[in-house]
Order: sequence, then structure tokens, then C-alpha cells
Amino acid sequence: MNNDSVIENVFKSLRKNKGKAFIPFITCGFPSMEGFLDLFKALDRSGADIIEVGIPFSDPLADGPVIQETSKIALENGINTDIIFTYLSRVREESSKPIVIMTYFNTVYRYGVERFLDKSKGAGVNGIIVPDLPLEEFRYYKYFKKANIDNIMFASLTSSRERLMTVARKSRGFIYCISVKGVTGVRNNVNPEIIDFLKGMRGITKLPLALGFGLSNRKQVSQIKNYCDGIIIGSKILSLVLEAESFGDGIKAVEDFATDISKVLKSH
Repeated sequence: MNNDSVIENVFKSLRKNKGKAFIPFITCGFPSMEGFLDLFKALDRSGADIIEVGIPFSDPLADGPVIQETSKIALENGINTDIIFTYLSRVREESSKPIVIMTYFNTVYRYGVERFLDKSKGAGVNGIIVPDLPLEEFRYYKYFKKANIDNIMFASLTSSRERLMTVARKSRGFIYCISVKGVTGVRNNVNPEIIDFLKGMRGITKLPLALGFGLSNRKQVSQIKNYCDGIIIGSKILSLVLEAESFGDGIKAVEDFATDISKVLKSH
């Protein structure tokens, strides 16, 4: 079995060309199941390097209002974990882009940890983020290893150095660095503490560092891209769809935005 991390390989090839990864986030089942597929394909053709897919959850701890709204719509569309795996399999048939899913531990636990990882592998998932799984519950990570799926962990400004070192040791694929103290959502400026935080993380680990939470425009991305290996943008992309007069207009706005951000991340 090939144990190379597909995700880490994406970062390695980008690094050779001094490029950074563009990682958009979308919610599975939003605005509809077919609409989700269209959104995924739009991002795939507009410069995304890795695509993060959120599994809707009724009480999302880390998500701001935009992602909560898309989760609510997806749940009203009748989404469940089995349907999600079916649609991820459909995406995988048409795209070779690495897929990372973000889900809360309750979803995984209720489904069965080993079964969830097996189904994820079968659907072509390359990495999983479980924001509310404590480091102390690391016994579950043997299932990640068995399925050859990267466990991607959060590192935040408020974490102690000791905790960040543990996160770095136990993560695979990349480390999801949180750029704000709080939930996801669109913000206009980059907190200067972030640059110090990323420099500190670089001293702790050689794993790729991807920055997310609150990034929404090319100015922020230009300011921060030299201190990390990738940028994660979710709320801004989803708000373009939520605010559009039609889904077609939303897709076009997402394609234009994604193409622009990707260019910024690939320019030296």
C-alpha cells in the first residue's frame, strides 16, 4: 500500500514553483445535492488545489453564521451521512483533486469510527478534520492510519506551545491554522499576531501550514501568503452563492473569485 500523503504531495509540488495552495470550503448538500456537485466542479476548474467539504451539523461549534445557514439548508434538503458518501463518490469519479471533509465527532461516533473511515476511503476522501475531537482521544487515530486518510488538526493562537507541538506530532497532511480567536466568518483585516503565530508554527513543524477562518479578499491573501503554505476560504465563497440572484449567478461569482485568489497564490 502506498502510504504517501496525497495532500502533502500537492503542497510539495506547489512549493517547487513557489506557489501556495488554494483550499476552498463548501457545504455538502448546499444549495442542493446537484448544486453541491456543480459548485465542486466550478472550484475544481477555477484553481482549487484541495477542496474541503463540510458535513452539515445541527450545532456546529466552530462555524459562523454563513456556514451555519448553509448547514441548515443542507439538513432541510434531507442530507445524511450515507447520502454524503454517495455524492463524494460521484465527485471522485470526475475529479482527482484531494478532498478533505470537516465533520464533528458526534457524526463520526454515531456512524461508527472505523465504518466512517472505511466509507470515507471508499468515497475517495484524502483527509478529515474533526474540530471537536480532543487530542486526548488520540486512540481513534489508528483508524485514520489504517484507512490511509490524513488526520488534519487545528492549531490556534490561544494554544500553548506544548499543545501545538502535540498537534504537529499527531497531524498528517497539513495543519489547519486558525487566524482568529472565535468562529468562522468574513473579516477584512489580518491580525498581526497571526504572522508571529505562523512563524512560531514553522519553528515547530515541517508540515504544511494552511490558514483559515475569516479570510475573504485578495489583499488579506497577499499579506499573509508568504508566511504559510495554503489558504482556506469558506464563508466568503458560500456567501457569494447565498447572496446571488440565481444559482447560475452564484456559480459565476464563485468562479471569478476563485480564479482571482488562485492567481494571487500562484504569483511570486
